[in-house]
Parts: sequence; C-alpha cells; structure tokens
Amino acid sequence: MFDFEKGRVKLIRGGRYPHCNTVFVDDEHRTLIDAASKEETLRAINGERPIEILIVSHGHEDHIMYNYLFPDARFWVPQSDALVFEEIDRLIDVYGPENEDQRREWKRLLIEVCHYEVRNPDRLLTDGDILEFGASRCEVIHTPGHTPGHCAFHFLEERVIYLADLDLVKAGPYYGDTTSSLEDTIQSLERIASIDVDFYLTGHGEGVYDGNPDHIYRYLQAIREREGKLLEFLSGGPRTLEEITGQGIIYGPPRMIAGFWDISISERGMMLQHLNYLAKQGRVEEDAGLYHLVA
Repeated sequence: MFDFEKGRVKLIRGGRYPHCNTVFVDDEHRTLIDAASKEETLRAINGERPIEILIVSHGHEDHIMYNYLFPDARFWVPQSDALVFEEIDRLIDVYGPENEDQRREWKRLLIEVCHYEVRNPDRLLTDGDILEFGASRCEVIHTPGHTPGHCAFHFLEERVIYLADLDLVKAGPYYGDTTSSLEDTIQSLERIASIDVDFYLTGHGEGVYDGNPDHIYRYLQAIREREGKLLEFLSGGPRTLEEITGQGIIYGPPRMIAGFWDISISERGMMLQHLNYLAKQGRVEEDAGLYHLVA
C-alpha cells in the first residue's frame, strides 16, 4: 500500500499530473499532506479510521484532487497561499491566463478534474510551527518561490523532510506563475540543503531520495544552466522577451499541455524571472523592450 515508511511517516506515490505524491502520518491524529495520489488507497486509509487533519503544502491544482473525500477533516494550509483555497478566481489568476477561453478551461480543469471546492482553512501554517500528531512531530518550513506560501515539512523524530514541489526532478524547479519568485526558490533550496535528515520525500518524480544534499545542489544546477543559456543567447545582441521565449531554453518548442495550456506562457514567465534576477545583479538591462548584457 505504501511506497515508503519510516516510523509513522508513509508515502503514497500518485503518478502523473494532475496527481502528486501523498504523505500519510499514521499517528494518533491521522493526517494527509497533499491528498492527490491514489483514490482507492486514500479511501481505504480513511475507512480504517477517519483522517482528522488534511494539509496542503501549497496552492496548486495538482495537490487538491481528493480533498473532497475528507469533508470533516480539519483543513490546514500555508498562510500566504490561503486565498486560492477560498476563491477559485484567485487560483486561476496565478497561472496568468491570457484570455477568457483559457480562464474557462482552467476553471473546467479545476472543478471537473481536480475537484476544486471552496474551503476555508481551519489553521494557517507559518514558518517554524510545530505540528504534533501524537508520537510524531513536524516542523513547518516556509519555502517560498514555487508559490508564495509553499511549505516543506520536517518530521523531527523520523528525520524525514517532505519537500512537496521542490521535487528534485531532473528538469529542475518551476517558478513560472505570476506569483512565483526565482530568488525565493534559490534561497528556499539553500535553506533545505542545510537541514540534516535521512530522507527527502517529494511531491512528484521518484518521491524518495536519501538525505544527501547533493540532490538539492544538482537541482539548483538546473537553474544555473538555464541562466547560462540565456546569457549566451543575449551575448548575440539585444533581444525581446518574445525572442527569448522562442528559444525554448527550458521547455523546448511551444506545445499544448493539459489539453489547452500553451507551455510557452510558463516559459515566458520563467525567463522573465531570470531576466529580473539578472537585472537585480546588474548583469542585464532592459531598454525599450530589449534586454541586453551590461558591458
């Protein structure tokens, strides 16, 4: 039933988008973090003894799919992401839809596929909170960047940390939303790398990694490789954001995902994050819509 177990912390792999992996805390206060893995498994766990606490690591559509199965559970979410659970349009705004057709498609996906429902949090999670489930305790680590409120969860007795969407996949981190931050992503990963644990659990990908911080440094290297390719392109002369996006540095040629989403929108958002980050460092300037290297 479980793909990882250490003490009272267990992982259920969830498969491809819009699913994610789920952490199950099998303790006095039974808890799920990111209930979007396997419906049958989650129903079976709840049937044995009801889930008391439902936690979402951050405000994204692929981490909420089976929340509706647990209407009586206390609902805990990161403070800085709380509004996206209370109003669907707040969540849609995060993705930066470019027209009403895209907004309608996002709403359809959220409601029909991801089972989005308005839900007011019972508790807002902040950095340093200690969550007590019984024998197991967990420290909330605010790790913004992917979203403003994104949190990791450090299980102190088990020496396990759930990284959610700091997911260590080979493709590298995602910071393409309207509310994302490249700078915060880097700082969050560097903070996580300083924490001594036995295992990293992630919301996507393999799901289970040993606690070697080299996994995080490799993940950070993907950011630097993207930056290097961007700087190389800019070395050929001033470029517009659209020209930079068209290079497909991160995702390659434009294509549709989720049936309707033009991945170049995410590419553009992430390239803009890099450009702003480089501008803050004094390495790139923008003039009349053209980005160029600073001599």
